[in-house]
Amino acid sequence: MTQKNPKPKLSLTSKNPALRGVNLGNWLLLEKWMSPDLYSSPDQKDEYTLCEALGDQAQGVMRKHRESWITEADFKWLANWGINAIRLPFGYWILDADGPYVASIDLLDQAVDWCEQYDMKLLLDLHGLPGAQGPEGHTGRSGYFTWPKDQSCYDRSLDIIEQIAQRYAGRACINGFSVVNEPHESIAADVLIPFYEQSIERVRKHMPADKVAAVIAAYPENLMSMYHGCLPKIENIVTDVHLYQSFIGWENRDPFTYISAASRRGEQLSKWAKQGPFVVGEWSLSWPKELSDVLDTWPKAQYDQLMRAYANTQLAAFEQADAWYFWSYKVINRPHWSFRDAVECGWFPASVD
Repeated sequence: MTQKNPKPKLSLTSKNPALRGVNLGNWLLLEKWMSPDLYSSPDQKDEYTLCEALGDQAQGVMRKHRESWITEADFKWLANWGINAIRLPFGYWILDADGPYVASIDLLDQAVDWCEQYDMKLLLDLHGLPGAQGPEGHTGRSGYFTWPKDQSCYDRSLDIIEQIAQRYAGRACINGFSVVNEPHESIAADVLIPFYEQSIERVRKHMPADKVAAVIAAYPENLMSMYHGCLPKIENIVTDVHLYQSFIGWENRDPFTYISAASRRGEQLSKWAKQGPFVVGEWSLSWPKELSDVLDTWPKAQYDQLMRAYANTQLAAFEQADAWYFWSYKVINRPHWSFRDAVECGWFPASVD
């Protein structure tokens, strides 16, 4: 698209409702902090080292976790609450086991079926590339970062993107394909932008622009100025930005300063919206640790009131985006990161529908 063209929604038409969603994190790609009881040793830092330690038991353990972490009942609960969009993170090994990793393409197939059954739009999110696009554990393997310097990993990424696009071509629920999550900021734009172009070319072989948005990452958020609108000739391209209040970097600030900052975000988001389509692919209700420790001492009624203001302020700001996706639907013992727990705490409205 060009800036002269009408701004296409990720939902493809303004007749569709706004897209309000959640991430299904820690399902098809594990993150230790989200379910730490799966891990029996500090050396097991991520999905790679967990599967490596499990050896022959990895297949059974991973299958048990994935079949219980998210079920059809979760999709039904989300649909009843008014959630109409899912961002689904997965690793490159989803199709074929690689090293200690266990493949699970049948569960991605099942997720597609459930999205169609419950009338949800699905954003496919390639969360971990071969070689890892950064050293963080959410790539599947922490402390490992060889992409894109390793050409074989780069080429393999493109092949996997095309294989996924081909597998799900024509599925009505899929309205977006995010080709990489949070590429490390040290990756130069003259490397990342060509990757975006080549990835989108692979996606477009099977998923046309009038059906599926090509989603590229601007990470961290200060790189929106570099990547948002960087491919003006490509039709139906959407930028993914992650907006976490807890990572702003302030110290010794009161919670109302954070809520005020969330409100002011709306002004910036409005400017981004004028430049082209974008989604808030991840956000949460988390606070910086130092502030969180202080807030833990507040009376429950006062704290719940604060949390409702925190949630509603961010929700209002994010309405400027074409879609938002809370991170994540489910996290063990961390309600500020767990959408379902936050809803049950009364921090969100009764429904967003």
